[in-house]
Amino acid sequence: MQENKLSVGTCLVEDFFNYDATVSLPDYQRPYVWDFSKLEQLYKDIEDHFFTDKGYNEGAPLYYLGSVLLYEKDKNTFEVIDGQQRITTLLLTDYAWNQAESFLEKGYWNLQYNSLLSSVNLKQNFLYIKSTSFYIKQHIQNIFSKLVFTVIITNSEDEAFTFFDSQNARGVSLSAVDFLKSYHLRELKGEEKLQEVFAKKWDSNNTGQFLNELFNLMLWRSRQWKGKNLYFEYKDAILDNFQKQTIKEKNGETINLYPNVFNALSSSLTFSHKQGVVVQPNPLSLQTTAEQYPFALRQPIQRGIGFFLYAEKYFAIYQVLFVEKRYHKFNDVYETLYNGVSYYFNTFFKLAVISYYDKFKDNKLIEFALWLDYLLGSYRINQHTIVAQTVIKILRDNNQNLLDVIEMSYRPDDVFDFLKQITRDEFYHKKRSELGGENGVRITYLKNNLSLFNNVRNNEEQLNNKKNWINAFLINNT
Repeated sequence: MQENKLSVGTCLVEDFFNYDATVSLPDYQRPYVWDFSKLEQLYKDIEDHFFTDKGYNEGAPLYYLGSVLLYEKDKNTFEVIDGQQRITTLLLTDYAWNQAESFLEKGYWNLQYNSLLSSVNLKQNFLYIKSTSFYIKQHIQNIFSKLVFTVIITNSEDEAFTFFDSQNARGVSLSAVDFLKSYHLRELKGEEKLQEVFAKKWDSNNTGQFLNELFNLMLWRSRQWKGKNLYFEYKDAILDNFQKQTIKEKNGETINLYPNVFNALSSSLTFSHKQGVVVQPNPLSLQTTAEQYPFALRQPIQRGIGFFLYAEKYFAIYQVLFVEKRYHKFNDVYETLYNGVSYYFNTFFKLAVISYYDKFKDNKLIEFALWLDYLLGSYRINQHTIVAQTVIKILRDNNQNLLDVIEMSYRPDDVFDFLKQITRDEFYHKKRSELGGENGVRITYLKNNLSLFNNVRNNEEQLNNKKNWINAFLINNT
């Protein structure tokens, strides 16, 4: 067994980049995300240290740039575990200003970036650095000789990530999603092909940092908003749910399944006096797309492969419902009613729809959207302001939590009956003059309804009969 070794020391940036070794980025690193403001802040800090009113100060002391953490895979072969953003920016700066004589031209560094986001930021930052004049530019070589890193090197990958997690837990702005990616890719240690596949897929799905929204506002809430003990997500809570509470199985490539509409062998049976009971099997698909993976929102999650497939499924469901717009009539309802309506209701609408789809697929999806809006709209019309806590109030203050009802229902109609039961129809009995100005949010919501239900509302300009409108709309559209 290899003995674990740990080395800690300070090193000039110039010596660090001139060291004859192979240094690379592991696939599971988050993308390079620094933007112009980060570059300018770094250059401004360096400028303040090395320049006075009289210009460059030859006698300025060394300038400390923080620590970098390296995992030594083999002799003189390292992976950057922490410090990628600063290392990349310094190399980019050196290459832009000292191209022929730059550290990269010496061939020791192999920082390959697999993320499209990294590629975009690298190109933009390089062009920005090359075309912009900074005070430090003409003295950059002298400055590199006075910049200092603390370098931590370990030959134990587990120890490297222990350092990484503890350092970043103290306030460095890695998101929960960054930690989750790193954590679950480490579960695939020794499976480099799997790591590469899932890392690339994750970064592709995370364009525009979308996975933060998916995990924070959809997946975590769908799993944690149970009963009446409700609170908003925060970083440690997300990590606890999708990291600490995940399950480690002996065979990591075998993923346990739990009962769900996506993995049921049958959904109905028939009985006759001649044949008795005959079970009708569901169609069997040997290969399936991501939105059909046989997972359930609230099921236990298996570390590594299980986690990535789980995340991929709900990313795909979101795409199907709200980006690809596969269900056109459903999207007509959503986009008409929620155009210009509260962000908090918009987000909760998506969460509830994903929960419903996870339970019943697209069975009566339009009907669910309309009765869900029947509930949410009653609050929108009745209240001057919708705040973040309004959604929690809706879930907590009724006799049952809507998300629990969806999870426990056997039929879509059970959910619809619950929505109709808890909606206070009298909230809709407001005259137009009571809803504020013509450009206000409540009038906007009223106009959205009048547009959607135009063919069934008999020229009515109030929402008193919204329940009847919904029933008539469903007869005409389903």
